[in-house]
Amino acid sequence: MLNLKRTLTAGLSLIASVSALALSGSAFAGDTSIGGAWAVRTNSDLGCVANAPCERASKTSGKIYGDYSLSVTPYNGFSITQSVEGMLYQVGASKASFNTGSGVKSGNGKSNGAGIFYKVDLGTDDFGVTAKLGTSYARGSVDFIGGGSESEKAWFMPAGGIGFRVNLNKNWALTADWDRLPVKYSNTSNSKSKNDMYSLGVAYKF
Repeated sequence: MLNLKRTLTAGLSLIASVSALALSGSAFAGDTSIGGAWAVRTNSDLGCVANAPCERASKTSGKIYGDYSLSVTPYNGFSITQSVEGMLYQVGASKASFNTGSGVKSGNGKSNGAGIFYKVDLGTDDFGVTAKLGTSYARGSVDFIGGGSESEKAWFMPAGGIGFRVNLNKNWALTADWDRLPVKYSNTSNSKSKNDMYSLGVAYKF
């Protein structure tokens, strides 16, 4: 958890630093990209009570997204690209323990949602590092092992991520991303959970 906090802090610092540089002088870009990624692993910070089913790492998660670049600014042999990204995602089922109005219950929780982000890319035509920060809407649901289910919708939760791209040519790129995606699973509990999605994918620039 500490390493993830440090990673997120580093991403926010990157956004702040390169944004300040980009605002000092930029050229309009206007490129549009779309992409998709399959999660190699998704970890949650859900707990597990003793002797209950527990598998907090989901392997059936993924995302699709599109972004529109606002500006490109040359900087010491690199380019700083600012863009807006919209994303749809799904986080597969995790076996864990969930806080409810009647206590802690074991179950299978999953979520899906959408996010919008301010995104910065620092790199070249061959590779780049990205950082993004924004907000998300998420719908979480849980099917309890003892029977019954609950769901909850949550708006405007802080979300973000860090990524890396390798361009194959002027249109196609391979991507590796970490996305922090918060969610609420129960409508009788105010507690939020965090999903960390680690994904590999491809992107196409028009």
